[in-house]
Amino acid sequence: MLQQLPKRPPKSSAQDISKICKNIKLLTNMFTMQVEAPQSSDSDEPQGFVNKVLCHQYDVEFSPSIAEDNRNLRYKIFKEARRNIEQIIGKFSFSGKSLFSMRNLSKEKINKIKNIDAINVDGQKFSILLRFTKTFEVNDESAQNLDKTSPNFKKGNQVTQLLNIILKSIMRDEKFQEIGKNSKFYNVNSRNEIVIKGRDGNTSALEAYKGFTFNVTPTQDKLYLMVDYCSRIIRKETALEYLKNNNNQLSGLSVITKYNNYQTYLIDRVDGQKTPSSTFLNSKTNTQISFAQYYKERYNIQIRDMRQPLLVHKRKYREANTNIQKVEEVYLIPEICNMTGMTDEQRENFQAMKEVATHTKLTPQERYQNSVNNCRFLSSKTSSSGIRIDERSNLIDAVQLRAPKVTLGGNKTANTDRGNFDMRAPTLDKIEFKDWTLIYNQKDERSVDGFIDTLKKASQTYGITVNDPFFFAQRDWNANSWIKSLDEDFSKNDLPQFVLSFGQAQSGLYSGLKKFLTSEAGIESQHVNPRSLQKNGMSVASKIALQIASKLGRRIWQVETPTGIDKNTMIIGIETSMKKIKQQQVVGVVASIDKDFTKYFSDVEIRKDNDTTLPTLSKIVTKAIQAYVKNTKSVPAEVIVYRQGLGEGQIQQSCNLEIKAIQNGFSNFKSDFNPRLAFFQVNRKIGQKFYQSPQGDKGEVSNPASGTIVASQVVQNNFEFFMAAQNCNSGVCTPTKYTCLYNNTNLKEDQIWQLTYYQTFNYYNWQGPVRVPAAMKYAEKLAKFVSDTIQEAANENLTNSLFYL
Repeated sequence: MLQQLPKRPPKSSAQDISKICKNIKLLTNMFTMQVEAPQSSDSDEPQGFVNKVLCHQYDVEFSPSIAEDNRNLRYKIFKEARRNIEQIIGKFSFSGKSLFSMRNLSKEKINKIKNIDAINVDGQKFSILLRFTKTFEVNDESAQNLDKTSPNFKKGNQVTQLLNIILKSIMRDEKFQEIGKNSKFYNVNSRNEIVIKGRDGNTSALEAYKGFTFNVTPTQDKLYLMVDYCSRIIRKETALEYLKNNNNQLSGLSVITKYNNYQTYLIDRVDGQKTPSSTFLNSKTNTQISFAQYYKERYNIQIRDMRQPLLVHKRKYREANTNIQKVEEVYLIPEICNMTGMTDEQRENFQAMKEVATHTKLTPQERYQNSVNNCRFLSSKTSSSGIRIDERSNLIDAVQLRAPKVTLGGNKTANTDRGNFDMRAPTLDKIEFKDWTLIYNQKDERSVDGFIDTLKKASQTYGITVNDPFFFAQRDWNANSWIKSLDEDFSKNDLPQFVLSFGQAQSGLYSGLKKFLTSEAGIESQHVNPRSLQKNGMSVASKIALQIASKLGRRIWQVETPTGIDKNTMIIGIETSMKKIKQQQVVGVVASIDKDFTKYFSDVEIRKDNDTTLPTLSKIVTKAIQAYVKNTKSVPAEVIVYRQGLGEGQIQQSCNLEIKAIQNGFSNFKSDFNPRLAFFQVNRKIGQKFYQSPQGDKGEVSNPASGTIVASQVVQNNFEFFMAAQNCNSGVCTPTKYTCLYNNTNLKEDQIWQLTYYQTFNYYNWQGPVRVPAAMKYAEKLAKFVSDTIQEAANENLTNSLFYL
């Protein structure tokens, strides 16, 4: 087990660093915090030290007991009893399961709390029982933690936990509603309703919630409070209404329940045999009770439709004593559940999305000011408790890297000064589309002829030669008919260079063709929807030409390699799809197999949740090394892995399982093969934001420039950094956080910054930098394509192809 995260490696000389970047100052939504000792002690016992602030933690139990997920009721009880409790023990904080007090409570006071009369909530009386847990010191030093490189120190830091609890308590006292468990608070009473008119004339409604989120984070030398704007869209449509309009089909979709802290549930199935009148054994009382009566007693909700079916969510949990994972079925009543997110039809409605954007998207100036205002609000509420938040302490140091040289065909280079670039030059490789197949419905024949002409013209800009294809006209839209025509041709003739299907993207036709061509035939394919050609056909055809060339493994451009990077370096990207196949994870693995990072090996691992050895990942790594050797006639001396972020609680999983599996892949290739390895966890879903200061008297705060690196002040002592690689012209830029989990390379810190940034230019589906290195972006596309479309691994003939673009 990894005990410590790697420390930050040394940097190159100041002279060398000045050649690749410039120093800049940025504003951020992270503000410094200080914990100060109160002037007078508030304790039953002498503290002994004037500047020593102690906090005492107590577990909280209720009588009668309360459901684990019913946080709303817990907070209601404490809200009702707060005044009485404060008369006994003074100010305190409550987390839902624990009470925190600056007083060491005597047994007498604990009994007084237990005996508080008439804590009456929702027509039921409750009493509160406290059990002492521990005492800890509250100050900046203890919040920093002596071991700043421990993989999980932030998660287990009781001081930052307490500070977050105090801030959450303030938000609840101020009538904000927390939705989810990520400290996102909304003013639900000021939500906005959005009415959408559909194509059929019917209307639907959404609710837009605005709020802000925050998190206390210890960094290199200070405590910081991150404050950011957040929004949430919830459909007013209930799950019962959805069931009635969709033949009682809801499996695989998510619902949200407002009655218990706006929790979200993924629905596994609809149980038509059970209704709200059905009964179950209440484990708390050991008696049978109907679902309708349970919701009435627990949440004071009166169910109206007693004949509706019930929704079933499978909740995974671990037993407290054995740590064994178990699954229990949670039954939900459709009429009190709301559907989450927006429907595809709503997303395709331009006016609807425009209206939604007014509630969810802010300019950099608006979002930054929102953070400052909310920081000021929290500061005003915490000053009396010894917590100081400085809204003016958010100017930090950063660097901006020089953009890489991007080489095109014909000895031309792209202008990357502003990040994104226009490719109006030949591709690096000479490319010809020949002996390719086009299959379509005969009703689209005229559109097909027009598309071929447009494709030929658009391809001339890139020096791509497009010959006429072999045409296969179909009479229907049946996937089996199309597959049969292709299969018969493949058995008689040589396989084509690639297959292009043309027509409306009907799910059955698209997925059926893709599965046949990708999994069975092992041929690259491209689908073209004629609707996409209507507005700007030449531009769309240009992108299609480059995408096909990329799938065929041709080099479109080449990005320079930073000085100091070993010429035999392999980059691996690993991403897990959100969607599972038969309850198994789909993990995309993409590895560079040439010295210029322009060719890739791609494969997927179908991983079971309880797999602790990951033999498939090891085999994929071994195959990637073999492909590298075959292509370059040498072995990788250095391997850099970028792994999609799994959350801080899963860092140990990456360390213990995936890094070990990768190293096993090395030894499986050759017993003494041990290249230098660096493994980075990459998090894109983060709250930290960085802004450029206003330029001039009338200037506004703006997004950071492409290539911005933040690697001091607001980061940990272990090796981590923030990067804003993308060129963000609309909305607010969210940087990407890189945390090194393993490193035995000799690379300097700035060399890794530079390599990581340069590789964001290597994604052939976008002319400019993307948020993450290309190998990782390809792995994301691969995992999504497999889980959404073909539901299995691709044919081995395609492992050296970007077939999933």
